[in-house]
Amino acid sequence: ARLDLLVLTHFDLDHAGGAEAVTGRVDEVRHGPPTSLGDEVLLQEFRAAGADVVQGAAGQEGRLGDADWVLRWPPAASKAFTGGNDASLVLDIAGGGVPHAVFLGDMSASPQRALAASGALNGPYDVAKIAHHGSADQAPELYEQIAPAVALISVGVDNDYGHPRVETLDLLARLGAVIARTDREGVVAVWREGAAVSVWRERAGDVVPA
Repeated sequence: ARLDLLVLTHFDLDHAGGAEAVTGRVDEVRHGPPTSLGDEVLLQEFRAAGADVVQGAAGQEGRLGDADWVLRWPPAASKAFTGGNDASLVLDIAGGGVPHAVFLGDMSASPQRALAASGALNGPYDVAKIAHHGSADQAPELYEQIAPAVALISVGVDNDYGHPRVETLDLLARLGAVIARTDREGVVAVWREGAAVSVWRERAGDVVPA
């Protein structure tokens, strides 16, 4: 019935479209930089419905259940990455039985390199949501640093972009990550039991230790 936290990494339709459906059901909204009047109107609708609406920036942190989260990107008041994909919020969450996970939004290779060089990341990670649906525009040094045990690729079936790209899949395979992709496997669940991380895929119906 309610969401404690809604993260709008940025305002592309495949990330924020349909958000109006949960207006009035959200306690807190963290969002990337708005870039249009429509973005501002959406945020105002959340405010009017009682949500605490905050523009996200690196270093902000909070608690979700028994887990702790921190934003690793974008830098506050960045002049290089002012909106859209490259200013996607990057969420790092861990604790309370939640696998240590980082969600990379739609950032391209350039901000990925800046994030890797910032020293802000706390890898290795159990789980990484791969940037921009597994596009080819990735920085290998970032993925080497986060060293994910599980690589989640959220991507639409038969998309026109060819995502996920073979170059990115090969990179993740070289790093030894277990790859789970929504276009072929549907819903994906990842959980931690003690030191172990397991993956379940809707269309495979199996549980695979990572």
